[in-house]
Amino acid sequence: MCKIQCLLAIFTLYIGLVNSWDIAITTGGQLEFYSNKTKTNSEGVRFRDLTALAYDAVHNMLLFVDKQNDNASIFSYHLATKKYQSLVRRKSYENIQGLAFDPVKGLLFWTDTNERSIYWMSLMPGSKNDIYGNLLIKMDDEIPRAIAVDSCRGYIYWTNINITKPTIERARFDGTGREIIIDKDIYMPVSIAVDQQTQKLYWADDREGIHYSIESADLDGRNIKTLYMGTYHQPNALAVSKDAIYWVDWGYKSVWKLPKESTKSLDPVELIGFSNEVPFGIVANYQIKDQTEGTNECEELIKLSQNKTLINDTFNIPRDVGLFCLHGVKVNGQLACNCSAGYTGQRCEISICHNYCFKGECEIASDGTPECRCNNGFKGERCEINICDGYCLNKGICSVDQEQGPLCKCSKEFEGPRCELLSTINSVKLERLPSSVTERCNCTPELNVSKSVPLSSENLRNNELPFVEINDCNYGWDSVRDPVIMILGIACALLCIACTVLVAKILKLKKRPRIKKRIIVNKNVTPLTARPDQCEITIENCCNMNICETPCFEPRSTIRPNLLDSKPGKEEKKTLINNMEYPEDY
Repeated sequence: MCKIQCLLAIFTLYIGLVNSWDIAITTGGQLEFYSNKTKTNSEGVRFRDLTALAYDAVHNMLLFVDKQNDNASIFSYHLATKKYQSLVRRKSYENIQGLAFDPVKGLLFWTDTNERSIYWMSLMPGSKNDIYGNLLIKMDDEIPRAIAVDSCRGYIYWTNINITKPTIERARFDGTGREIIIDKDIYMPVSIAVDQQTQKLYWADDREGIHYSIESADLDGRNIKTLYMGTYHQPNALAVSKDAIYWVDWGYKSVWKLPKESTKSLDPVELIGFSNEVPFGIVANYQIKDQTEGTNECEELIKLSQNKTLINDTFNIPRDVGLFCLHGVKVNGQLACNCSAGYTGQRCEISICHNYCFKGECEIASDGTPECRCNNGFKGERCEINICDGYCLNKGICSVDQEQGPLCKCSKEFEGPRCELLSTINSVKLERLPSSVTERCNCTPELNVSKSVPLSSENLRNNELPFVEINDCNYGWDSVRDPVIMILGIACALLCIACTVLVAKILKLKKRPRIKKRIIVNKNVTPLTARPDQCEITIENCCNMNICETPCFEPRSTIRPNLLDSKPGKEEKKTLINNMEYPEDY
């Protein structure tokens, strides 16, 4: 008894750990689980590029899309057993954007934007399906993207992202009763979710330009309400839990959260940021009783949550079937391909004609090798040679004739298939030229050697005269020219010498006197012509005067009697000179 209780406790603890997540996200090749902004677990080492994601709370199962898998496109992952199953075989041309599951009927729905269709498949035991899925609705102008399921009332809802006429529509599980419930004030509804608790639809609208909005409405499309209007987000997938709305933002590579009962003034909160991979799909963890409590229309879903009916766990896509070889045939029982003629690569995905011919069209020969059919004017194994390249001479213009050969259009001076010959008119002009033109030089007998240049088209192109005799010699003494050159040279030399002498003389001239001693004269006491102890005029202002004419100097003969004891005139001159700068120059 004790062992059984321990096992039950361990199982209960394990189930609790498995369910200890708030949101699950597909990013790159991983399924990541988060609780309170912290990653608790990740799965998916065998996958490459996971996109759309759906959650079945009844069977505790995730369903997701792998775009790069070779065989299958849609898989299931049981959270308790950690078992993967491939459910839908991969097509060569598909783009699955939306995924939803109804646990009551065991129906899986998905949208294909390339096919503009909605497909379904039953996962109930004993069901028979097309391994590629069953077509539910084929559309003409609409582009279905996101899809959601109302398991209580038996409806599927999807968004149409054709911006010329975007809509939100619904239909019964069998495709009947299709109707448009929202077609106004909507631009590109990229995601949608059904909330049984509030009996409302929630969707994200990637509006024109930088704007986006989170909207809600009744299940029949009435009472539309804008929960939040923002900018710069690029929403992709949206999920609803008991209390909040979550969405994936491609613009910021992040996940955001907004309370379900929100007002426009309340901003969303960034929960998770990604640096390398870009998140794609998102689901929120919820309990069935939280969604269905008090809703009479959900009786079957409530009973199902108590019974937990199993889905088909034997439905699986073998590894060696499905779309693995794009242009070839699979080798039985092996992951190998026998490629068709003209293709190569691991999955026969590479055409051998890709970028093979430069200027032409590529074809596959009988032996499987590429051959080129060249365009006009090109030749070679890969049409890499231009037949006009360097064909026409003398600036002729090349073109392609009817037989795919080069044809030259020559200028007036030349003619011939490649414009290599002089025209007839130029030949007549050359016949009228003298047979030779001789240039004579004054040469010594030893150097008097002459040579002639023959006539050719190359000489004419180089502007050379025909039959020109050139005397290759050195020049001798000229009786007129050479004496004149010598006289001019001698004259220039004499002028240079004279200029040099004059410059030297000028540099040696005496400088004008500059008196450095200041003597002040007071004109109110003595005359200006006297020389007392003080003077109002400085001698520096008299430097341009003759020494004898300065107002501060007079000879002795003109000095007043009361100044007879002064120095004689020569002595005063000598004293004045000594007071000058550079007295040795005077």
